[in-house]
Amino acid sequence: MKQYSIWSNYKFAFEPLWKHKKKIALCTIVEAVFYVLVPIVGMMITSMIIGSLEQGISMQSLVVQVLMAFTGYGILNMVNGYLAARGDGQFIEVRTELFIMSLIEKNLTVSMEQYEDAEVQKLKAKTDECMWTNTTGIEGFFRHNSELLKSVLGLLVYAMLVGSMNWKILLMLVGMSVISAAAAYAVTRYYQKIKDPLSEQHMTMDYINREVDDVQGGKDIRIFGLGNWIIEKYDRAIRNFRRLYFRRDIRSYGSNILDIVLDGARDIVCYLYLILQLSHGMRLSEFVFYLGLVAGFSNWISMISRNMVSIKQDSDLICDLRTYLELEEEMPSAKNVDCTSWTEIEIVFDHVSYQYRGAGEETLQDVSFRLAPGEKLALVGVNGAGKTTIVKLMTGLYLPTAGTVYVNGVSTRELNRKDYFARQAAIFQEPFQTSYSIGENIALAESYDRDKIWEVLALAGLDEKVRSLDRQLDTHLGKDIMQDGITLSGGEMQKLLLARALYRNAALVTLDEPTAALDALAETEIYEKYKKLLRGKSVLFISHRLASTRFCDRIILLSGGRIIEQGTHEELMQAQGAYYEMFQVQSKYYNDSVFESVC
Repeated sequence: MKQYSIWSNYKFAFEPLWKHKKKIALCTIVEAVFYVLVPIVGMMITSMIIGSLEQGISMQSLVVQVLMAFTGYGILNMVNGYLAARGDGQFIEVRTELFIMSLIEKNLTVSMEQYEDAEVQKLKAKTDECMWTNTTGIEGFFRHNSELLKSVLGLLVYAMLVGSMNWKILLMLVGMSVISAAAAYAVTRYYQKIKDPLSEQHMTMDYINREVDDVQGGKDIRIFGLGNWIIEKYDRAIRNFRRLYFRRDIRSYGSNILDIVLDGARDIVCYLYLILQLSHGMRLSEFVFYLGLVAGFSNWISMISRNMVSIKQDSDLICDLRTYLELEEEMPSAKNVDCTSWTEIEIVFDHVSYQYRGAGEETLQDVSFRLAPGEKLALVGVNGAGKTTIVKLMTGLYLPTAGTVYVNGVSTRELNRKDYFARQAAIFQEPFQTSYSIGENIALAESYDRDKIWEVLALAGLDEKVRSLDRQLDTHLGKDIMQDGITLSGGEMQKLLLARALYRNAALVTLDEPTAALDALAETEIYEKYKKLLRGKSVLFISHRLASTRFCDRIILLSGGRIIEQGTHEELMQAQGAYYEMFQVQSKYYNDSVFESVC
């Protein structure tokens, strides 16, 4: 992780605040002034009352003074309370409006090669810790600096008042404060050491929370009796988390003990001095006022020490955030070739190789093939053969480490990839759906052409299902947002995804293991629809099952990142090579007699 100085982090955080939310910055300063003013006025009122009693003023005059003083003090407290309440909400506003949008934009623009990297995912977990809490990270940085401003201002005012009493007492108070701050800094240094292990435990617990909340996963958890196993893993993460925090808390406890000892020594010296001054003629009202100053001085010191520790921890989290925000985004295209008008797409892989970050060898090695306009190409092979990598290269999500992928004669390095994405549709094994309406899930937009939605639903064979629903196109998928949301079956979801591709009117359609969760009959039905409705479009079928190949014009067989066979189904069957053997093995699972014998 890149380290930034704390001053650099101050500029990162407060520059946009001053630029876009100057009113909040000014309110924070005003709040600090009132925060310091309130206790001083309170001590002055107490001192005034005692002084008035010393002077022997009449009870009537004293009552008038007290009423006037406490009326003013009450108004002061009301203003202070209003500013504090207002400031609390403003820090949330700053985090959400000035920084969260930057994080979301980065999530959507960082290159897929980096986003899928394990180290980047770990960094992302630490970034979330910085961004999604009220008391630490970016918002904590504002809150703790606001508290630090109050405590520093209070300390300065109290220091001037204490210094007017005796400069040696002031020097002693400052010296003890420096020792206390040094101990607190040592605690901060240790927290820096355990931050990564803590992040790993957070990732584990977050992962388990997601899996337990998943409806589909819940069925497997119950059937296989995984409850105790999952609880044990979660409990182990909590124990590790607690152990790391315990070590930090022990150090923090030692720092607190030192503070208590220093506070005790400081109070003894100051009280003895004030008692001595009282015996030498100091007025009782002055004694009470300075006694309050000494106690308040200690509180300001403690606030400064505590907030400096918190600010250092927040700054470390901001370093994680800035490191993530500065990750490379999608590589800018060399020529930014416009492709919005393309109605047909031809793909050519020209001696393409690809190696993942940190991998010891290439996933794809010298792969060359052509997907003609309107052609349906099947890419088959066992898991790990490199099929998904080809999909990412063909769609422009990845750029090859060697060789070139051409789209209509233009290298993907030179395409405007955002426009290229708009000419594509993809259907994957794990379908992407949002917890919004059926209409929005097909159009992937908040506003859409309802007539066109019904048209593509009819083509996909899902219109009757949707018309039978009370809210029809406005029915939500899932119950994350609406309790009356529905869950589609595997076959129905595939039809919805097909409707999405038809609505998009894409020139290139990628089908990456779309029917892996379907039975043989449902799979056949879906492929029949693909063949009929995607006529004239360039289509890439990805599968390790060969049921899709009979619907395709040509087949490529991958193994170990290389193309070992290609041709039509008939040509490959006649060659009786690897494809023939694989087809013979798989074909028996589509034989009704075999199913009957198994049953």
